[in-house]
Amino acid sequence: MYVEEDLVFYNLKLDNQDQLFDFMANQLEKKGYVTEDFRDAIKKREQEFPTGLKLNNMNVAIVHTEAVYSNTEKLVVIKPEQSITFHNIEDLKPIEVDLIFGLILNNNEGHLEVLKKISQILQEKEVIESIKQIDSQTALTNFMQKHFN
Repeated sequence: MYVEEDLVFYNLKLDNQDQLFDFMANQLEKKGYVTEDFRDAIKKREQEFPTGLKLNNMNVAIVHTEAVYSNTEKLVVIKPEQSITFHNIEDLKPIEVDLIFGLILNNNEGHLEVLKKISQILQEKEVIESIKQIDSQTALTNFMQKHFN
């Protein structure tokens, strides 16, 4: 799983999930990292299986779709300018999400390991506090590369 500098986005102006998924798909399609069906697949999967997670002091979403739509293994990280509404994976109620991880995985078995690693990292209170203090694209990139590369 690799975090590339040009797949980490800080203070991105996005109003909703649709804009988020379109932005993500555009970035990934340009690089050939996903198939042309990725955009519709990730939107459909999020509707059917919400990915919002309520954590201590921060809500995140870990969005992903089936491996057939991915040509590589990457991690997209987006910290939007304002929270985006997702649905909680546990109770399906709307929650405001402050950090989005996009898993681009071309191996179905790999996604559980990556989810486990992200979950473990985000359980640490200091990690959440550090993420909340990040104030630039470079700082977000360095933080994510330190933890995920």
